[in-house]
Amino acid sequence: MKYRWLADNLLQIVYGDSRFDSLSINKMENRENIGSEYELSTVNDLLRVKKGRITLVQDIDFVAEEDKTKLIRKMPLNVVVYGFGDKTGPLNRIQRKYIFFNTDDILHTETKDPLYKSLPFFIFFNDRFTYGIFVDHPGYIEIDLDSKATGRYEILVRDSGFTQYIILGNNIKEVVKNFLKLFGENYVPPIWAFGHQQSRYSYETEKELFNIAYKYRKKQIPCDVLYLDIDYMDSYKVFTWNKENFPKPHRMTEKLHEIGFKLSAIIDPGIKVEEDYEIYEEGKTKGFFIKDSNGKDFEGAVWPGRVNFPDFLREDVRKWWGNKYRKLVEDGIDGFWNDMNEPSIFATDNFLKLVKEAIKELNLEDGILIPKLLSDYSDSFKKAELISEEPVHTTDSNKKVPHSKIKNIYGYMMSKACFEGLKSNFPNKRFLLLSRSAYIGSHKYTGVWTGDNHSWWNHLHQEISRICNLSICGFFYSGFDVGGFSENTTPELLVRFYQLGSFIPLFRNHSNKGTINQEPWVFGKRYEKIIKKTIENRYSLIPYIYSNYMLGILNNEPFIRPLSFDFQKDPKTWNIDDQFMFGTSIMVAPVTKMGMRERAVYFPESSWLDLNNYEIVSKGWKVVKAPLETIPYFQKVDTAIIRMEPMNYIFEKEIELLTFEIFLDKGFEFYYYEDDGITYDFKNDKYSLRKIQVSRDKIKITTLKNSYKSTVKFWNFVIKYIDGVSKEIRVDISASQEPIEIFLP
Repeated sequence: MKYRWLADNLLQIVYGDSRFDSLSINKMENRENIGSEYELSTVNDLLRVKKGRITLVQDIDFVAEEDKTKLIRKMPLNVVVYGFGDKTGPLNRIQRKYIFFNTDDILHTETKDPLYKSLPFFIFFNDRFTYGIFVDHPGYIEIDLDSKATGRYEILVRDSGFTQYIILGNNIKEVVKNFLKLFGENYVPPIWAFGHQQSRYSYETEKELFNIAYKYRKKQIPCDVLYLDIDYMDSYKVFTWNKENFPKPHRMTEKLHEIGFKLSAIIDPGIKVEEDYEIYEEGKTKGFFIKDSNGKDFEGAVWPGRVNFPDFLREDVRKWWGNKYRKLVEDGIDGFWNDMNEPSIFATDNFLKLVKEAIKELNLEDGILIPKLLSDYSDSFKKAELISEEPVHTTDSNKKVPHSKIKNIYGYMMSKACFEGLKSNFPNKRFLLLSRSAYIGSHKYTGVWTGDNHSWWNHLHQEISRICNLSICGFFYSGFDVGGFSENTTPELLVRFYQLGSFIPLFRNHSNKGTINQEPWVFGKRYEKIIKKTIENRYSLIPYIYSNYMLGILNNEPFIRPLSFDFQKDPKTWNIDDQFMFGTSIMVAPVTKMGMRERAVYFPESSWLDLNNYEIVSKGWKVVKAPLETIPYFQKVDTAIIRMEPMNYIFEKEIELLTFEIFLDKGFEFYYYEDDGITYDFKNDKYSLRKIQVSRDKIKITTLKNSYKSTVKFWNFVIKYIDGVSKEIRVDISASQEPIEIFLP
């Protein structure tokens, strides 16, 4: 075991022979004479970390073998644990064993594991300390957080070692900030990516796509993005068009752009094995595919049938792949969702051979053994236990690496290839980018969604914890399939999905082939009206969302966060997994049960403003009304919410008026950020940043940065005082001299 300080709040520890780690973090130099408030000691290669009298980390045992490394530690007492991204289950991750081995599994039950992403970062906290742990290993990991009540937690990797980072801080907010310093800048989507988005597997023809687009515009339901699933391709061949159903892609995208729609296309890594298919021929000729154990191109089955897989571990392969997005962009595509990149493989020749041999002797007398055998084979294949001809990657230094050793980083590398390819070809254009699979650090290149959820009420509930824990792991732009992907949604469930989704960064309706359509109008005028109002409320909040999101990017603070991120001193917030913060000002308390028309809500700290009826609510547990038409959401005292008039899509018209809704007690200050929303000019300081200081009798506006010219002319301040008094005043922000001081009557 070796350790070194990288910063006064960041400790790196290497257990055993760590061969494939640090693929996703920035290079950091050794630091000396730091971490002085922490006491480190080792006995027989076992580590102890103390802060004063408090023991934070206490190794109990460590075993390193050729293909297995196991670390056992003392479990801190009375702790809550957050992290692990969008794994299912409660917000608090304690007392369960988690597996990290990226897997495509459509059945997201509460204990289903592993799933698409491997995000082995978690935070311990209680009323005495807070710190985080990142287990950096791109292969198979198990983390058992005292599932057997032994007072211990265990970390196991299927390799000869791993690297770990201990991230220190005084609270969750500090730990997340310090953790994200390992990786650099977060992915920044275009502003229209915060609008409403409509998808389905699949809109199979240009005509069907336009029917959806025109219906949105006719009904004046706001929507910014439409999606193309795999049926837009020619025989599921990546980077191609089905010219029968989409005969003139460029003209199609032009027409969609004219009525305010952006278009996002799905991309899968599996390349169909087919002569004269350009992508396949190039990859084969240049040796760009993953190999099998015999040195031949590894073959599996996915949507197109027999496929090869690019070896994204290599920089030259990533550059080749990244450049392939260019043609689709030239055809008018505005975003990409990189799917099936765990990678998902339906079968291999060897797997089919094993299954055929296993079932050859089966007969009805075998009874329960029949489904059990088939299920066991399927699950084993997903976990790569039946791929005897294991795929092999090649590093840039020509080293051979078994796929199982770096499986969890495959989707990360695909996202990196996509992001860097687009940045190289279109250096000043932002794209909407999503990935289903991810590893810690993927947030530099892409947003994510939680994959193939179901139209179930319990899935609606668990998406809250999944999104909050994704935020904790650095994924600020994330979301889920509104309405549920699999099975048929119902009218009330669709409404409640929409209400929750309207307070999540990625706000996308998506559903599976074979299920009923779930666009906002499918259940008739009553439900359409409720959903339309929900979407319009989302659009009214776009200035608040974008300003807070971008300030979060600059400050390494997630936009969506659990209550304890802001109210950690209140233990009652620690295990609340059906409420969350939407930026710094708004607390959301969704309805996640059928037929519920009121619900209990916990209000931390002082007073809150109910944004449905504008009544003031005091601290503590309260029962609030939650009719189907509304989602309970509340404004924290001494904060501001920024609104605009809703429109059918972002940039439909110039914004000339912003309304600042202020809930005021003692006074506070906040910041408002603007940029063009579509380029990277903000990185060259081309943005607007204003500080607004609010007291009971005055508002002061100071411009800190003014290199972006806003279209906004007027700011309307609507002030609700805690004693119930209201005031309103309008300011011509474009004509006033700086600083602007507004005295409240």
